[in-house]
Amino acid sequence: MSLQTNLKGRLRNTSLPKSHGLMPVFEAVVNSIHSIEEKGNADIGKIVLRINRATQGGLDLDAKALPPIIGFTITDNGCGFDETNFKSFETLDSDHKIDKGCRGVGRLMWLKVFDLVEVESHFCDGDGKLKKRVFRFDDKLGVHGEKVVEATDRQSGTLVKLAGFDENFRKQVPTKVQSIANQLLEHVLWYFVRQGSAPKILVEDAGDVFDLDDLLEEHMHASAFLETITIRDYSFDLTHIKFRASVNKKHQLALCAANRL
Repeated sequence: MSLQTNLKGRLRNTSLPKSHGLMPVFEAVVNSIHSIEEKGNADIGKIVLRINRATQGGLDLDAKALPPIIGFTITDNGCGFDETNFKSFETLDSDHKIDKGCRGVGRLMWLKVFDLVEVESHFCDGDGKLKKRVFRFDDKLGVHGEKVVEATDRQSGTLVKLAGFDENFRKQVPTKVQSIANQLLEHVLWYFVRQGSAPKILVEDAGDVFDLDDLLEEHMHASAFLETITIRDYSFDLTHIKFRASVNKKHQLALCAANRL
């Protein structure tokens, strides 16, 4: 029996606190990390999160006020939206990346916060030839305008543009690039403290650029140390770090496990 999915109804039944408006953006960065890992180029992997602001300010007379954020652009040099990844994107609750702790609902979060998602991705087809796939995603038409054309780049990778930042969410999130970069670092902290290397991750806002590697070094109180504990014949490898989070002034305990913070 085939079951139909009402996308707008599904979005209506998907909750996301207004203070978590950056969560879909950060999850897009996590998707880029996974794409780079799938390609096997973590050592030279690079992700850029670019903040897109309104070109004209409002009637705010405060000259120091930052123009409002209208969206974000995430680029990476991962494996791209090949046939398997694209089919997974079209499938809600996909189990394609279940081994990475993913539940297949991240793109729903995109549409809770943004009006439109535009994707341009280079990937290698079944014959190893580089192709470009473009498509759009919104709550009215779902995935639409998909086409595969000749490549315009020399390597695989993806550009995801999140446009139309919902004002109710926008008002509840930080506006300064450093605050956003610090929150992103907390969200992807697991990928920096685990064994192995994390891709280069940059956050750009006009002429300002923040490197998450530099922020990690700045906020680390001391070097991480390892510990192994045993519970009922099961061994657990623990990595302890002390991290100075400038976003949240309260003391907190962050647990990183199953590829998640």
